Amino acid sequence: MPDAATSGAGRGIRARGRGHRRGVGLSIAATAVVAAAVLLGLQLHALSELRETATATQRAALRSYTKAVLRGLEDFYRHKARAALDVPAAALRSPEALAAHFGAQDGDGVRSFFAVALGRGERALRFFSPGGRPLALPADAPEARAARVASAPWQLVAEDGGRLEAVTSVVSEQFPAHRVIARPVVDAQGRPVGVAGLLVDEAFVRERYLPAAIEAERARLPEPLREGIAATVRTGLDDAGRAPGADEPDAVELPFRFVFSDWALAVQARLVSPEAWARRSLRINLGLSLLMTAALLAAVWLALRSAARATQLSQMKSEFVSHVSHELRTPLASIRVFGEFLRLGRVSEPEKVREYGEYIEAESGRLTQLVNDILDFSKIDSGRRSLRFEDVDLADVVDETLRGLDVRLRQGGFGVEVRVPAEPLPPIWADRAAVVQVLTNLLENALKYSGGAREVIVELAPEAGCVTLCVTDRGPGIHPAEQERIFERFYRAGGGLVHEAKGSGLGLAIVRHLVEAHGGSVGVRSRLGEGSTFRVRWPTHGA
Repeated sequence: MPDAATSGAGRGIRARGRGHRRGVGLSIAATAVVAAAVLLGLQLHALSELRETATATQRAALRSYTKAVLRGLEDFYRHKARAALDVPAAALRSPEALAAHFGAQDGDGVRSFFAVALGRGERALRFFSPGGRPLALPADAPEARAARVASAPWQLVAEDGGRLEAVTSVVSEQFPAHRVIARPVVDAQGRPVGVAGLLVDEAFVRERYLPAAIEAERARLPEPLREGIAATVRTGLDDAGRAPGADEPDAVELPFRFVFSDWALAVQARLVSPEAWARRSLRINLGLSLLMTAALLAAVWLALRSAARATQLSQMKSEFVSHVSHELRTPLASIRVFGEFLRLGRVSEPEKVREYGEYIEAESGRLTQLVNDILDFSKIDSGRRSLRFEDVDLADVVDETLRGLDVRLRQGGFGVEVRVPAEPLPPIWADRAAVVQVLTNLLENALKYSGGAREVIVELAPEAGCVTLCVTDRGPGIHPAEQERIFERFYRAGGGLVHEAKGSGLGLAIVRHLVEAHGGSVGVRSRLGEGSTFRVRWPTHGA
């Protein structure tokens, strides 16, 4: 058995090891906190810059959005004019051919089509509905005047016999209520011989096209802007291209192109101001940063906890090997010494021979118990321990176990007081060998930690649906913080007599496993300096 100095040195080394691990853990945690603080600082700095540029970013997004809506409208009418107004020169003088041509076109966004032949003499201006049906309009109708004004430039070219270098569509908006898109019809030599045109359907643009285009382009905006977009069509632009009353500072306003040149589309993020957008981004990013920091600290904590548990388990296993080696060496040495005495014939008195034989038997029993604990724990750990249940008289088990420990008790000078009620106890439903092992381990534990007090009490008592078994010693007691942990494998309480007493650290772990396998429970009551009581509840048959 090691002396007090050796034990104190061992405890000092373990304490320094725990202090070192605690210091390493605190260093890692402090490093994580500093890293998180630096990360948060960088996030705040970046978000501050984001807030400064939020207005420009929002205006750029709104400007791109507005341009996309207007470009879509321009492409819509340019494509329609290119397809619908490409009239063959020969069809100008055939109303049937013109009706067939215009009737084959898509009429969305068109109030009516028209065609007129150019040159000297009478010019016939014919109107057609989007479906190709001829329309009879008075010569002084506003639509007719708008069509003639749009055709006038090419009429002058035709009268002069000029040629066109390029055939393009033009927009005439001198009559805002009757906007015209016109395109010249040329012969093989490039001379204008007629004009085909269409009158724009303003109601279609306002009520159908623009709302659909605004919604379609909304999906391409950044998330914070999508729900707060407000688009307004403004008319009556001044020479500078501004509508009266257009003074919102955050609105983006762009004029229409190609058609409706006196209109402007004003778009504003009415529900989300740049400041609110920046604050929202700040909150989201800050929340994510805090969440990431918390996850980092949790990961560090879990890593430190796992490392501490692994280190502790490794230390407990090392101590287990040390304790078991000592437990094996001591009884083996005693058995060898007494066996040599008997072999060499140094003792001849029958009393001495019997005494030495009892020593050998007692030490062999200790070895057997230690080996059984190790083997049983191995079976329990691998799930190979099986139980055979039967009715067991717990009082008989107590008598049987005490008889097996008689030599050990007499050698150690222990007195065991057994308290059994006068009335017979009901049998418990258990594996008899397991009950013997539980009681043996509890008694060995009591004998080991009794110190100078050589008194152990074993008490049996009936309870509702069970029988209780209590084993009490008068030893140094167990610290409250360790009373639950002593049932863990390899764990041994520290300090004083508890530390100096050797053992495998498996006895109480086996007790808890076997008792719980029977549906019972085990607990301990202890006060420092006053001893400990281990209480086991065994279920009775049918409980």
